[in-house]
Amino acid sequence: MSTYTYHDDSHPPPEDRKTMLFCPDCGHESPITGDWNTRTTGDERLLVCTVCGSVVDRRSRRRSEVVELV
Repeated sequence: MSTYTYHDDSHPPPEDRKTMLFCPDCGHESPITGDWNTRTTGDERLLVCTVCGSVVDRRSRRRSEVVELV
C-alpha cells in the first residue's frame, strides 16, 4: 500500500527563513551570523542566545577545522 504525499513548491519559504536560528526557550531569532554569543568549550563551539543564555547550536570544532584544511 502506498501513500500519496503532496508537496507544493509554488510558494517556497522566504530565503531569510532558511538561515535563521531560533532559541527553543525564549523564541529569539537571528541569522546564524547574527547576535548569538559564541563560546568554545572543549572540542565544541556553542552559539548561545543573547536574550536567555540557552544553547541554540552546538558544533564540533574538530569537524570545522578539518573542513577548513581541505
